[in-house]
Amino acid sequence: MRPADLLRQSSFRLALGVMLLVLTTLMLASGVGYGLMQSQLVARQDARVTEIFAAMELAILQDDETDLIEIFAAHIKASPDRTTVYLLKNLDGRILIGNIGDAGLPQGWSTVPAARLGVQTDYPYRVFSGDAGSYSVTVGLTNADLDDLQEIVLGAFAWAALFAVLATVAAGAVLALRVQARLANAEAAAARVAHGDLSARLPVAGRGDDLDRISGAINTSLARLQGLVEAMRQVSDDIAHDLRTPLNRLRIRIESAAANAARGLPVEQELSAAITESDTINETFSALLRITQIESGARREKFADVDLALLIADIADVYVDVAEDAGQTLNRDVTGPAWVTGDRELLTQCFANLIENTIRHCPPGTAITCAVATEGGHVTAWVQDSGPGIPADQRDKVLRRLYRLEKSRTTEGTGLGLALIKAVADLHSAELALTDAVPGLRVELRFTQIERRT
Repeated sequence: MRPADLLRQSSFRLALGVMLLVLTTLMLASGVGYGLMQSQLVARQDARVTEIFAAMELAILQDDETDLIEIFAAHIKASPDRTTVYLLKNLDGRILIGNIGDAGLPQGWSTVPAARLGVQTDYPYRVFSGDAGSYSVTVGLTNADLDDLQEIVLGAFAWAALFAVLATVAAGAVLALRVQARLANAEAAAARVAHGDLSARLPVAGRGDDLDRISGAINTSLARLQGLVEAMRQVSDDIAHDLRTPLNRLRIRIESAAANAARGLPVEQELSAAITESDTINETFSALLRITQIESGARREKFADVDLALLIADIADVYVDVAEDAGQTLNRDVTGPAWVTGDRELLTQCFANLIENTIRHCPPGTAITCAVATEGGHVTAWVQDSGPGIPADQRDKVLRRLYRLEKSRTTEGTGLGLALIKAVADLHSAELALTDAVPGLRVELRFTQIERRT
């Protein structure tokens, strides 16, 4: 990767930003630490100079000039490298003894270059000048320790900064290359999607990082998009196939009515049959539009608290006589309340369609049960029958639009009942399952339970 391309990588720029933050923090921390150490060393150095001056002052007050000069000479001899400097003058300004020249320093504290004191070194001196009795005393210490500390701190900071820069650039480059590799794979997958391959998915490394989460969200969207496109394709195929038969029957009825009219024969029966076929076609389109509206999510605006136990109990009461007329029995096993959030009208239609389908497709003598139960923060509602059931390999297919087990299409129905139930379940984020009732079929919807809000 070229340096120009590397600089365009957001991960590399982020690494550089972190590096600048670290360097700034390091500089501030080093500056504060150096300032504290320097102030401590200066205070100790001043205290040491003050201590030496006090000792010299005490000697001046106790000894004569000859002894005083000997004391100064002993101290000067003890500092051959002149890390400590001394100068003793009388009040007339005559130098009695010292290891530095007379720099004409003012009274009090001074920081003086070594050259001004006649010392061949690069380090300045911290000195104190004052009167003691009939003498003028100058005492000082070199700042070599402070200058060495400064060099050590600056050197350590420079090496640390260099290491931080190199480490950050290296880590940023590695990170950028890894991210770029993952983004390249994602870009390739996106290109496949753009060319119509909806089965393409973004790579997921399994680390659980932000890229994985984004890729997972996009993959979920792609899966849903693929499902919707396939569903639309399937719907188009099913409409073309399933509506051909009723349209042909409608045409035959109309042609038969026209032929009867031309011969002067009654046409009422043929026209009535044509109207029935037309109603079936309208019913199919209305159901398709209804499912599309549900899948769009627009009905979520009508969501409210619904007692599913009471709702299903009321529906079961309505269909008891219908089941009895078909030679079946309809029982209910409802314990309530069982509160969920949803669209009352859609939920009513969902379970009414489910009971109607069961009654329509089961033979006389079938026992049908409607039940609701709450457990573990969920509400489970199901309709179970003792009829012939649905083969296991057909249970996913019957949830598709216009799919019918009876291929000849000679029995009543549009093949949209279970598709509508699935759409309602998806709208309510409910789990829909078709399982064996041994014998028969159990259609179960599992909702999230809520506490009733007042």
